[in-house]
Amino acid sequence: MWEPVALPFENYDIPPLPSAADIRECTDVLKERSTAKVVAVNDNIIVKYGGGVRAWEGQALIYLEREVPDVPAPRLYAMYYESKQLFLVMQRVPGVQLESVWSSLTNFEKASITTRLQSVFQAMRTAECPWPNFIGSLDGSGVHHYLFYDQKGSGSHLGPFTSEAAFAEGLVSNFRALIEENHRPDYKARFYEKHLPEMLRGHRSTLTHGDVQRRNILVTESDSGADDQGNRSFDIALVDWEMAGWLPDWWEFFSASSLFDMISWDEDWCWLTEEFLQVRAPEVALMLMFDKDAR
Repeated sequence: MWEPVALPFENYDIPPLPSAADIRECTDVLKERSTAKVVAVNDNIIVKYGGGVRAWEGQALIYLEREVPDVPAPRLYAMYYESKQLFLVMQRVPGVQLESVWSSLTNFEKASITTRLQSVFQAMRTAECPWPNFIGSLDGSGVHHYLFYDQKGSGSHLGPFTSEAAFAEGLVSNFRALIEENHRPDYKARFYEKHLPEMLRGHRSTLTHGDVQRRNILVTESDSGADDQGNRSFDIALVDWEMAGWLPDWWEFFSASSLFDMISWDEDWCWLTEEFLQVRAPEVALMLMFDKDAR
């Protein structure tokens, strides 16, 4: 039975690790926001650290390595707190963001990548949740998505939930708290209270990445090289697992499609995601409406 690891954590068979001081002095910054920074220490190690980094992301990487090794994700080498900041010391996965090369790929190459993604998400869909009737994070905590960030001011995320009914009620109650805070009429809240529980039932909790977009998919040309027509083949890896969890089987496509308006449905990526993500169109349509109302 899977159990989250205790901190501080250090993996087996790891390269020499940098100190927290070395990490803070690193100038090769890959990503930065006010509460978190990602730096490349060398060709083998990257570190995500800061006051806004959470242990559930590290626990997700450990779970994947131990329980679903067919899913290509960075290995976690170490996880610890230092000066109230969490450090995730991870494998630096080779490759570039799929977003940066997508427009240059041939249709054959795009199809090859989606086929690889099919295998990855099939492995995730066949994984079994270690806790019965569970909806929440891979470390056993709540649902780490902005729709579940507690609008009543606790500073945490709602959940975990032990039924789909409780999951739907969490969505609706959080929405009601939001509109009450903004002194808005509650007609839309009544609508969701009536229809969400009915629509969001009968689904299996599924291992979910939670943020499937091209910038979170790294690709690297495989050693086999191009074929006679010049088409290349690629290896892939999924990164940025901070929103991962055991969530209803429609959630992965919902969370991915909630970003489609930002890139436009004129792009083939929006259509091709249906090749590897499970689509529950009625549930997703209602949730996309809910998502816009709750922002």
